[in-house]
Amino acid sequence: MLSLGIDAGASSTKWALLNDKGVFREGSLLAMDGHINKAPSRARMIHVLEEIVALAMPEKITSIYAGITGIAETESGSAAIKSIFTSIFGDIPIDLVSDIELGYRANFEPGEGIFLYAGTGSIAMYIDENEKIFRAGGWGYLLGDEGAGYWIGREAIRQVLTTLESGTSFTSDSFESEILGSIHCKDWKDIKSFVYSDDRAKIAELSRLVASLAIHGDAKALKILISAGSALANLVWRLEEIVRKGNLRVIFAGGLNAPESPLSSELIKQIARPVEVSHVRAANRAAELARK
Repeated sequence: MLSLGIDAGASSTKWALLNDKGVFREGSLLAMDGHINKAPSRARMIHVLEEIVALAMPEKITSIYAGITGIAETESGSAAIKSIFTSIFGDIPIDLVSDIELGYRANFEPGEGIFLYAGTGSIAMYIDENEKIFRAGGWGYLLGDEGAGYWIGREAIRQVLTTLESGTSFTSDSFESEILGSIHCKDWKDIKSFVYSDDRAKIAELSRLVASLAIHGDAKALKILISAGSALANLVWRLEEIVRKGNLRVIFAGGLNAPESPLSSELIKQIARPVEVSHVRAANRAAELARK
């Protein structure tokens, strides 16, 4: 028996093959997502899955557990993705969930705690002992995702625009210069073109620069990250209120979970308890779940 685990996030598709002796093979491929109504996403999913089949040869995969970002949480939506999997792997047991649900199950047993994720977007999840799923956040970049990468990048750009609008001069080593240099912009016209014509991932990537500037003492960057940490703490509080449980264990995952970051420090300060950083390779855990 060869089980396949998939962790398909925004930046890559991590996979693992598990046999009776343990991990058989593992790796990372192109990112894929659940937005298969879009032709490029559908083609990319088929390409990635066919690559995995080739990498598994000569063995045959007998079960799959996959967490996929953007997966439709309706029967019709997940059925469409499942039909792609079935066309490639055959009629075998296939469990498809969101990448966040996989993250929870990779780190917790049901009822154990809160899985907090902050990458391009942000969400907190809790699964109770009866397998009921509860969420706070995850509304997407237009409606929410406070404290996440896109939000941080947008706040950085807003800070630059405020300074430009006021006519205040700034130096070559200032926060504004660093942000403008990173996005190759000089003024409002350039910024407008960048924000409204570029992939939102480009804006989210600014969160790395903001984090670096904050660690090196930039006051404006630090203020943004403190606000982000507070926003993520609010997700934890909202979820605890929804599930009517307090002081739950929190595991933090995603691209913004660096322990030394002012964001993490503010999160811990606000919720007044330790926050664990996830070190689990979710694809490997998914392969284990595929065998159950």
